[in-house]
Amino acid sequence: MSVNGIGAAGYPTAGYETKKAERNMAGGDFAGAINKTATKKETNAFKPESSDEVMQAWDKALAETGVNPFPMNRISTALVLHVESGQQGLRSTFLGDSVCSAKSMAEKIIHRLENPLTPAANPVFAGQELIFYKKFLEFLG
Repeated sequence: MSVNGIGAAGYPTAGYETKKAERNMAGGDFAGAINKTATKKETNAFKPESSDEVMQAWDKALAETGVNPFPMNRISTALVLHVESGQQGLRSTFLGDSVCSAKSMAEKIIHRLENPLTPAANPVFAGQELIFYKKFLEFLG
């Protein structure tokens, strides 16, 4: 309820509406401001580090399968193995620094995917991971 142009809280209604319009024109809403300042996220936020030969095989497997083994909304088998081993923090060098160490890690991941301890929470993603790591292992030679 307003009396003589003054709103229920005692503020002039016209002034409130003017200030609201100015605020909306200047910066839009909160979500709009956040979206303007937010940077685009990469589709593969986690990229391992290893030798050039290993990274070439990784990139080829990514390109051929179209599978990101580290999506933002899933827990990957590599992450589970890492946590089970008791290591502190996921290092981006989980593949090691040689083709031999990368093959060893890929074989561990494939073995876990083919012989899970419990049924996969997301069988579709587990199947995609398996395809990716088999292709990665193939490209490692």
